[in-house]
Amino acid sequence: MKTMLSKLFGPNWRSSTSGIITVVAVATAFAIHGDNSLVAFLPDKIEEYIVGISKLIAVVSGIVFALTVKDAAVTGGKVAQTKEAKKRIKKEIGHGENI
Repeated sequence: MKTMLSKLFGPNWRSSTSGIITVVAVATAFAIHGDNSLVAFLPDKIEEYIVGISKLIAVVSGIVFALTVKDAAVTGGKVAQTKEAKKRIKKEIGHGENI
């Protein structure tokens, strides 16, 4: 799964994935809350449940996004993301920790 996400979104797959989940969850909550016709066929309790779950997912994925945006393993952090960067670090400090 990790390699598939890495191929799809590149080295910053963590922040991309959590950002996309946040946007989808917020959009779902707003769409359902603003236009009940999307879930009008469902009982009211289930509509409330879907909106509540969407909001919870939005908050949790937003927190995950905030924590991964400048994670040490994200490009620009402490871990080299490309082969060229790994070679450059090895050359500069000899062996390169965290590689």
